[in-house]
Amino acid sequence: MTILTIPKLADALFLRPIVIALSSLVQTSFLSCVMSANGKVDWRPITICVMSDILAIGGDHLKDREDEFSSHHKNANDRHLTSWFGYARTFLTVSAVLLALALLLCPISTLFTTAVFAVPAFLWTTPIDLKRFGLILKRLIGISGEKEHQPPTSASALVIKRIPGMKAIFNGIIRGCGTYIVVLTVLSGSGSLTNVLPSPWSSVQLIVWSTVNRTCHAVMTDVRDFDDDLKAGVPTIPILIGSVFKTKVVLTACHMLVMLAFIENPYIMSSCLYATAMVWMLGVHSPKKAFLLSTHSQSFSMIWYFWMMHT
Repeated sequence: MTILTIPKLADALFLRPIVIALSSLVQTSFLSCVMSANGKVDWRPITICVMSDILAIGGDHLKDREDEFSSHHKNANDRHLTSWFGYARTFLTVSAVLLALALLLCPISTLFTTAVFAVPAFLWTTPIDLKRFGLILKRLIGISGEKEHQPPTSASALVIKRIPGMKAIFNGIIRGCGTYIVVLTVLSGSGSLTNVLPSPWSSVQLIVWSTVNRTCHAVMTDVRDFDDDLKAGVPTIPILIGSVFKTKVVLTACHMLVMLAFIENPYIMSSCLYATAMVWMLGVHSPKKAFLLSTHSQSFSMIWYFWMMHT
């Protein structure tokens, strides 16, 4: 059993959530600039997406590390480790306050959109009792019966992460479509949404590129955990495909199709080439930190666009 250390906690509870959230920072800043009529960056969608990332990823990591901490008796009296859990809760609390503040200053459509896309991420590993949900729904519509008083069984519990092949797809939709729609609702609510995107961008490019890119990156993290997922029976896409090599071939095809579809856009083309290189450079035996490079396969192209726009 792995013994927790302060460096491991710092990496899981702070470093990885922050580095992943930085990709949302770049993506949302880019979208805010491109989709704005005046070319200015709006801080509200940036705060919403970055804080949502930190809460979803940091909260998931905190729960896992707390379970690991409590299961090992040698950790129980370690005050230094305990204090880091306190720091993490404070970090998440501050993130939640900033998220709430940004949402309060946005249209109601932004609040609704954020809830639709963020709730599945927050409930990623939480068992959802479908039978209890059905009973509540029946009560709301006025249907009653003897069976609704029976206690729910564990067989009816749904865990989003355990839906076969859907983990990466949900991730891509949340980070691709979700981020775009959050920016769209904020800018349209303030009257600063542009009618025509600057060359060489289009709405289809932004949505498809981001959704496919984020989905493929999520599959790459499943490639990293292939052996562990195979033992635990987690039905990720690489497990369903049957091998790491076949998964990499599929990911390469996805990136190449996006590049060919938008070949006139050099920023998308460079991003797809970079992402494809990461597919073949990273594998089961690569360190976890190396996969953070794959997280930013869009970021470098977006920063390149910012640099070209201001030179």
